[in-house]
Amino acid sequence: MEGETLGEVIRSLRKRMHLTQEELAEGICSPISISRIENGTQMPSSQVLDALLARLGTSTYQICNIYYKSEKQIAFEKQADEVAVLIRDGQLERAKKCMASLEKHVGENALNQQYYMLLLASLQIGDSEKTDEVIDLLKQSLEITKPQFSYHDFRRKLLTAREANILSLLLIAYYKKQDILEAIQLGEELSESLQQSVSKIKDYSIIRVNVALNLAQCLSIENRYREALRYCSDAEELSYKLSEHALLPEILCIKAKLLYHLGEREECERIMRGIIPYMELIHKKDMAEAFRNYATNTLGITLELNK
Repeated sequence: MEGETLGEVIRSLRKRMHLTQEELAEGICSPISISRIENGTQMPSSQVLDALLARLGTSTYQICNIYYKSEKQIAFEKQADEVAVLIRDGQLERAKKCMASLEKHVGENALNQQYYMLLLASLQIGDSEKTDEVIDLLKQSLEITKPQFSYHDFRRKLLTAREANILSLLLIAYYKKQDILEAIQLGEELSESLQQSVSKIKDYSIIRVNVALNLAQCLSIENRYREALRYCSDAEELSYKLSEHALLPEILCIKAKLLYHLGEREECERIMRGIIPYMELIHKKDMAEAFRNYATNTLGITLELNK
């Protein structure tokens, strides 16, 4: 893309992804703005440019350093990313303290507001009494970039990584609410949407792993074991491909449960015997104990501690 203007870069990326100007503009700006940007007669704001490039599977950092971000914006993004890492690592109390400070820096930037709402929902998702509140919060955050979004028919819609994260968390919220059919329908649409994305950004694939795993658990509740196993195997394959092994112990234990329900007891026991000691080795003792109890009480498999 050397020598091309910003508008030419956007047009080239849009055509590579087979998007119309209307599809690229949806929820971000007007189609006429896309036309003017591509023709070089209009420069997008920083937040509009970030949203457009995210939908195109890239970012300002990957193309060129076009915009100078204010110190306030840089501070918000740095702190928001730190909160996201704390939540991912289970350090929820520290994350809550950081969120109180982060709120002051959100400002009127719509994408900042969306990110903040996503982090807030992530913090509250574990509280069963706040499930309805979390669902409303997630839908409000998605509305910022995807107004009038159809939750039952979006597999052909392009999603930014953040929008996909919002929907992935919404799937979990429905699961926790025991609205399993709603969770399955949402998960299937999201899984199809992510599979059709041509983006090379790793975030999309990581979200696919989480969605496949959560969808497998929902399908299992409905006794749809064969479908659940397919999604579980997809999550396992993607984890190996990405060298992202954090979820592998849980993926394999869920796979073992599904195999048991499908009558493959020997393979189930083989996986359980291998993965539970590994969980203990990587300090996931609570999870190891939970699966050991399940193996003993539900599957009738006695798994002794490895000496």
